[in-house]
Amino acid sequence: MSAWKVFLETIRRSVLSHDSFMIFAIASLFYLVFYALPYDNQVIVKIPTAIVDMDQSRLSQNFTERLKSAPSVNAVLQTSDLEVAKAAFKHSDVDVIITIAENFSRDILRGEQTVVTVFSNGALPVKGRAVTASVLAITAEENITQAASRLVGQGLNPILVKKMAMSPSAFSSQDLFNNISGYGYYTVPVVGIVIVQAVMLFGIGIALGGWLAEAKQTPFFTQAMSSVKAFIPVALAFWVISLFWSFFIEGMGLSILTMPTLINPLATVVAIIAFTLALCALAIFLALWMNTNRYAAGLVLASAPSVFLSGLVFPMENFATWTLPFAWMIPTTPGCQAIVFASQEGAALIDILPQIGCNLLQAAVYGSLAYYWLKKRIAERKAD
Repeated sequence: MSAWKVFLETIRRSVLSHDSFMIFAIASLFYLVFYALPYDNQVIVKIPTAIVDMDQSRLSQNFTERLKSAPSVNAVLQTSDLEVAKAAFKHSDVDVIITIAENFSRDILRGEQTVVTVFSNGALPVKGRAVTASVLAITAEENITQAASRLVGQGLNPILVKKMAMSPSAFSSQDLFNNISGYGYYTVPVVGIVIVQAVMLFGIGIALGGWLAEAKQTPFFTQAMSSVKAFIPVALAFWVISLFWSFFIEGMGLSILTMPTLINPLATVVAIIAFTLALCALAIFLALWMNTNRYAAGLVLASAPSVFLSGLVFPMENFATWTLPFAWMIPTTPGCQAIVFASQEGAALIDILPQIGCNLLQAAVYGSLAYYWLKKRIAERKAD
């Protein structure tokens, strides 16, 4: 059997086998759609909220109405009793509590510091941040309005006051690629890369580990395990599968989902090649080391930690020191950074060279370990 036939047979047996068909042929597409659908709206709206007006003044009531009109707020409870709101919070009837302090009206009319407090569930920080952003914006507008009224009352020219109130802020923040601040744009590109890693680690573990553990070896795999050179088409076949799904997700997949992608095509291609080399080297090493496919299901558990250890969801500068070595051992840590920076943010190739270099270093290390265990497995077969 020629090397080309071994290559094609590896793809055929991986993709069409009843053991790994769902993994190699369906899983990446399914999970991409599955993860993307919840973020279709991009921004969070109508968060169940309790508004506690402890001031009960005309000004606080007007302020409450403005809070209710915010897209992120769904005021399911209005009360003057904080304990009532706490009870609703404990029963998960509301996810956020907004409290307006007793002296709200007096303080804001005097130009003193006003107190509006937002309580949210620490397990759902995104909801708390969304409501807090609305509260801050409305509070700032209210303070500006009342300050302008005081200045006019003190005799300042109303036209000048209006110009002051309408002056643009000295600072504005705008994401480079996520111009609508959408959660979909923020999370799905990262998760897409982690999906490829999870699928390939699991799939190669099931396929290659299963072939290694078979009591009766097929002629195709017997030849593949006859020498290191004969095994190369098997490794190349797995790499081609990982390349296909990486380019599919980063190209067609994200485009269909109307998400920014391939802003810098060349840098994206180089980043994907480096990432998939590291990924396949790791997957093949694990399969050869374990010499079975029983371990493969446990690798799925690494998906969620891989997202957080990528450094794109939570800043790596704030990681505990002991987690950093583990983070940089995972292909998605430099891979996610390089691909997202190039494909979604348009970074130049030179800007992502450190991440690409890290992936290539991983490929060299895991490739060397795979080479060692491959020679060991070949020697064991020849001894039998």
